[in-house]
Amino acid sequence: MELKEHLKEHRQRLGLSQEDLAERIFVTRQTISNWETDKTYPDVQSLLLLSDLFGVSIDELVKGDVAAMESEIKKEWRRMSRLIAAAWGLIALGVLCAVAGFVAHTGPSSVLPGWSEGEVLGCVAFFFLWLIGLGLAGQVERMKKASDLVTYKDILAYSKGEEPIRDDDALGRRQPLASSALKFIAAALVGLAVAFVVTRFL
Repeated sequence: MELKEHLKEHRQRLGLSQEDLAERIFVTRQTISNWETDKTYPDVQSLLLLSDLFGVSIDELVKGDVAAMESEIKKEWRRMSRLIAAAWGLIALGVLCAVAGFVAHTGPSSVLPGWSEGEVLGCVAFFFLWLIGLGLAGQVERMKKASDLVTYKDILAYSKGEEPIRDDDALGRRQPLASSALKFIAAALVGLAVAFVVTRFL
């Protein structure tokens, strides 16, 4: 994207170091470095401060980037949709394996007394498929963070004269690690609940 070149060019034009610029717009030097190396993208508030400091419009700063953002959002959304569909598909397949294991008439298990071989294999298959599905869902979360899709959507909305959708109170924005941990725990509880129902009622 072009912002990183514009940012560095205007910063050097004003004779500012990354640390100087960071102090002027109330971010860290590492944040400036991330912007200039295209690791992350500034939010709308930061772009407003940058445009005011550099004496240029936001359109000039992000010139050429808006189309790239739209393309990136569409591409990443398709990838994430496929991964989420695969995750749920694997979990559903795991449930079917567990059900089939309890329905099938097989001999007693040599591993778990009181269980049949089918029941053990069904539960093992469910566990591994659920674990893979959980991993795919985690990959989607990492993709969202790496691609900074929330920021892109904010900027696209702003560029079209719309009010950016900012939910600063959302847990995902305030505490991303806690949000990820809660999602993992919720998924684990769902998996355990399904396994319990399968083992008890089938």
